[in-house]
Amino acid sequence: MEKLLPRDGDSVANPISVLAIVGMGGVGKTALAQLVYNDSRMRGSFDKHAWVCVSEQFDVINITKGIIQSLKKEECGLPEHSLDILQQILVAEIKGKKVLLVLDDVWSERRDCWELLCLPMNTTEICNIVVTTRSERVARLVQTMPDFYNLNCLSPDDSWTLFKQEAYANQGSGIPSNLVEIGRRIAEKCKGLPLAIKTLGSILRFETNEKKWRDVLDSELWNLEQSHKEVLPALELSYKHMPIYLKHCFVSLSLYPKDSPFNVFMVSLLQNYMHGHTFVMHDLVHDLACFLAGDEFFRLEGDKSTEIPLGTRYMSIVPHTKSIKISNSSESLRAVVTLGNIDIENPEALFLNCKKFRVIQVTEDGFAKVLLDCIGEMKLLRHLEFLGHSNAVELVISNSVSKLFNLQTLDFIACSLHGIGRLVNLQALPVIHLCNCGCFFNIRELRNMNKIRKLRIDGLCNVSSIIDANEALLHCKKDLQELELNFTASINDAHTQNAGSNQAIIAVSVDLLLESLRPHHRSLRELTLQNFNCKIYPSWLGSTSFSKLIRLVLRLCQSKHLPTLGELPSLKYLDIRQMENVERIGREFCTLDPRVKAFHSLSSLFFEDMYRFSEWSGVQEGDFSCLETMFIGSAFELMSLPPVPFVSLRNFTLYNCRNVVTLPASTTLQELLISKCANLSELPALSSLQSLKLLNCPSLATVSQFPSLTVLHVCDPFKEEILQRLVNSHMMLEELHIESDTINSICLDPLKLPSLKNLDVRCPNLKSCNAFAGLTSLKILWIRCSPRLHIPDSLRSQLEELRILDF
Repeated sequence: MEKLLPRDGDSVANPISVLAIVGMGGVGKTALAQLVYNDSRMRGSFDKHAWVCVSEQFDVINITKGIIQSLKKEECGLPEHSLDILQQILVAEIKGKKVLLVLDDVWSERRDCWELLCLPMNTTEICNIVVTTRSERVARLVQTMPDFYNLNCLSPDDSWTLFKQEAYANQGSGIPSNLVEIGRRIAEKCKGLPLAIKTLGSILRFETNEKKWRDVLDSELWNLEQSHKEVLPALELSYKHMPIYLKHCFVSLSLYPKDSPFNVFMVSLLQNYMHGHTFVMHDLVHDLACFLAGDEFFRLEGDKSTEIPLGTRYMSIVPHTKSIKISNSSESLRAVVTLGNIDIENPEALFLNCKKFRVIQVTEDGFAKVLLDCIGEMKLLRHLEFLGHSNAVELVISNSVSKLFNLQTLDFIACSLHGIGRLVNLQALPVIHLCNCGCFFNIRELRNMNKIRKLRIDGLCNVSSIIDANEALLHCKKDLQELELNFTASINDAHTQNAGSNQAIIAVSVDLLLESLRPHHRSLRELTLQNFNCKIYPSWLGSTSFSKLIRLVLRLCQSKHLPTLGELPSLKYLDIRQMENVERIGREFCTLDPRVKAFHSLSSLFFEDMYRFSEWSGVQEGDFSCLETMFIGSAFELMSLPPVPFVSLRNFTLYNCRNVVTLPASTTLQELLISKCANLSELPALSSLQSLKLLNCPSLATVSQFPSLTVLHVCDPFKEEILQRLVNSHMMLEELHIESDTINSICLDPLKLPSLKNLDVRCPNLKSCNAFAGLTSLKILWIRCSPRLHIPDSLRSQLEELRILDF
């Protein structure tokens, strides 16, 4: 790490320095690079940081894009094919800066590509690059430092230690004696590779059956054929121990390129197992998936062959800078997934044998017109998704949707789609827009869609009849888990231009409409109600029969009171926002039964943008017994919180509540953030408080002791005596942030701050740092907006990280 840290006086003749980490797959190159990348000294010594997974195809355009997006910490709308423009954008980000760049898993030995990639880095002050690779030839090509770092395998003793940690973690008794020798031999067979050791340790975790340990030790997979020696036996052993359904999903990972994020929903969808979340897998794990996939899974990628193997059932198409032409079709093809925008010359070649298709996820460009002619024949289609929206896409779905009887998921804005109600197997339909435009869709078309699991309906103000709403039969949909009901339309649909969304005529009573849309209580887990101008909440809202409801969101509802919600047995997350007419919350919000302890499962509570909310009462001992997180924001009239303590509260944010004067005492609160509370004058005793952030609290005059406080953040305006009292009264304080445009000195008593390690000061008028010199534990110092402030040499010598910033 010392080789990578910039030093004063470093030559800038060539600002680029490259250190290569070399080692075989699974030895821990990426893990080591992550430790370097995330080290506090590295983070503090460089202005910009970027991490890009490169893999086998060294595409300068895509790598440059990846660097820019990593620097910006977000997906950016970058040009597709112009390297010149991309490099100009990159130069604008890094010119004159100190940059740390990690390029993970590099394979290419082309010097011209490497030099082209590095051109913008010459504009930096310093650009230190870490490259991980399995190839010493690559390391010698890119390395500028004297030696690359060769990462060796673990020793037998270290291998055994790591294996024990994985197999019997947190078990005081350790591995049973009869398994020790077997475990040592298994660890030895992993040949010092941490990935292999951790994989096998995890599949034997807490397993006490000696036979299962011996099955792993004696498996024939340790003696793999030479033809597939690159696949780690330990990984294939872990695959062998998977349940059948996970084996299918695992092999589906071969459809994604190396180091590419994959969506578990799409992977499981191919095998008819629906879940969520996005991940990236280790490249050796990817190698195993590709090896096991054979010809059944095919990934059309880059300049590789565009001929689809005859046995292919599942196919993905990876975006490429050039247009793609399919060489042939496959009679076995069941699924096509495009992993981004692609330019394909002959998309019709994919659908010559369309009757067997189960899954289609494609971009709109080029596919909509082809599918218009054939999608009606895909009687077995389960999932249809267009990554984009156009009139052509809507025409495809409108003309064929009623014929796709087996469709389970449709990812498309389903406005004015005649016949969608015939999709009785549909399980997920993200949004239905009810438009007052004479379109064919009517809410009653939902009546036979009883397998639906996720449903959002916008524009309920356009329902013309309570009879239609009743006929939607939401109360019969026993699989419905997520429901969102929105009274107003949330998009500017082209069809509604003449409807006048702000002048819509409400044809039915909102109260009766909500009552008629009662969902089935058995499986509902999430419910959102928005934009309802109702005087009376529906009788079913808050009913204990909704025993699985864990998340409830109320927004933009015009009622002057809140419904009774405290008796919902499983409710964990309650989010109430923009209820502008609510003035008072009383006991009726918790329960109407004096015997009931309200909200006994709730863990998170949010109140925001409730401008008239002035009083909160009716909380009794035993209520909110599991509440850990609470947020109250922009409740301008609120003066106080319930005096009864929230016995499990750990995290509390109070934001823009100008009339709150004090808070109730708490023995459990650990993190407290108070911002823009102009009249807050007192903070009570908070014995467990570890982190306190005070931003714009000018009236605060009294603070108690916080014996557990380790992090303090104070920002203008504040009283200077309060700052001194907070800073010099907490012996355990480790991290201190001070922001003030007025103070010119800070008094820090070293005897009262023996544990302070991190100090971040943004005080433009600060005249001296001498007060910091006696802080013997101080390791990290950030000085902002005081570029001319002198830092004594004695202080510099004790610091591990010093940053002087102009913001």
